[in-house]
Amino acid sequence: MPNLPISGLPTATSLDGTELLPFVQGGVTTQATAQDILDANLPVTSSGITVSGDIVPTTPQGATLGTIDRPFSDLFLQSGSISIESDTPGDPSAVISNTSGNLEISVGGMLLVEPGNSFIAETGSFQHISGSLTQVGDYTRTGDTIAIGDFQTTGSISITGSFSADLEENNVWVGDNGRNVPKSFATLANEGHLIRPAYGSFFDTTTQSGSAGNIYAIKHNTTDFGDGVSIVSETRITMEEAGIYTIISTQQFSHTSGGEVDITGWLRKNGTDVANSATDLRLKGNGAAELYAINYFVSASAGDYYEMMWSPTDSTTIIKAIAARTSPTRPAVPSVITTVNRVGQ
Repeated sequence: MPNLPISGLPTATSLDGTELLPFVQGGVTTQATAQDILDANLPVTSSGITVSGDIVPTTPQGATLGTIDRPFSDLFLQSGSISIESDTPGDPSAVISNTSGNLEISVGGMLLVEPGNSFIAETGSFQHISGSLTQVGDYTRTGDTIAIGDFQTTGSISITGSFSADLEENNVWVGDNGRNVPKSFATLANEGHLIRPAYGSFFDTTTQSGSAGNIYAIKHNTTDFGDGVSIVSETRITMEEAGIYTIISTQQFSHTSGGEVDITGWLRKNGTDVANSATDLRLKGNGAAELYAINYFVSASAGDYYEMMWSPTDSTTIIKAIAARTSPTRPAVPSVITTVNRVGQ
């Protein structure tokens, strides 16, 4: 073609994108379609970019994003989230996003795989553990722990505060013949692993009297407090659940005439005298008084009851109650004070 001025050149023909044109890249000339050349020269913007593989920044070192030896110092996202694909085909992605100032990870969680790694939270709390929590080793927790689901641990748990659970429905995992099995708190209590508190505190505000040669049951007309242990018909110390109980009682005996009087106290279970449970007390002289104190350990089935019995050799013997006094002010003296506690299964 002869040399012509620009004004004399023919008009360029429009390209449909499939024509092969020379293309120079990295000092090498190759053939490429017009569309490929166009795509290679489009400016890159920060909106709607999808990247597969590593991101290679324009640095002399040629470092890739996320390498160990040349990592980026900071990565900023104005909005949105980071989606991390799984290496296992079909598994869902893990999405990391900022939700109200908190780091939210949807699908999956955090897995610390290196030995010695730990998770440290300076403040705040763990809430709503909706799956299973497996703890190996010691776990020391001060404050509230809310767990929805199973709680399984091998090692020890030290709790500063209180631990509550429904005795019938919630399960704990217990070693049983080399395997872990879930058992309810009620089952563990029945098997002797746990002791549900049961107790009672009772006293009597009346003076109780007796005649020589007769047998009487110690009375209690007031319940201070009780849970699982109660007084029935004033004399029967009744246990709602089976267990080993301690019964501690003090009785204020007094003699209202001269001479001596012997008093014998003992224990009955369900109306039958308990062998080797008797103790003797002797009062001498008019007005003599003595505090009779006794401590029994007893085994009870659910619904069993115990009574403390007494018998004097003189009809002027009483278990004396004293009203509140003044000068100085002093509280009343009950004739009988009895406490009961469950100490074992």
